[in-house]
Amino acid sequence: MKDQIRNLLAIAGIAMTLGACSQEAQQAAEQKHDIDKQKDEQKAVIDQKGEELKKEVDQQTKATSTEIDAEKKSADLQKDALNETKKETEKTADLVKKDVDRQVAADKNVVENNAKEVKKEIDEAAKTKEKAAK
Repeated sequence: MKDQIRNLLAIAGIAMTLGACSQEAQQAAEQKHDIDKQKDEQKAVIDQKGEELKKEVDQQTKATSTEIDAEKKSADLQKDALNETKKETEKTADLVKKDVDRQVAADKNVVENNAKEVKKEIDEAAKTKEKAAK
């Protein structure tokens, strides 16, 4: 009977040890589950922050692109205006040059006519002197 009591006590001790191990195993499993839950929550927060940052970058990029496009359009308009001014300047310069050419031709014609007139007067003065000398 003593052996049976000893066996019974040994079995009870083993059962208590197994129960304690089982409880420790359950606590460890719960701790692991809690850690996994926290890990998943932290990953979700990180994903959310990442998406917010990417969205902010997209908004800044869009705003910068819009600003650049507006500046390019303004520069194109300025370039067109400058090209038109250049064209008008060249046209005016051509007209001025043609007017100068006409004026030069007219002045040369006046000089030519004046020279002819003076030569004619010299010839007439010489003839008048010749007649007077006869």
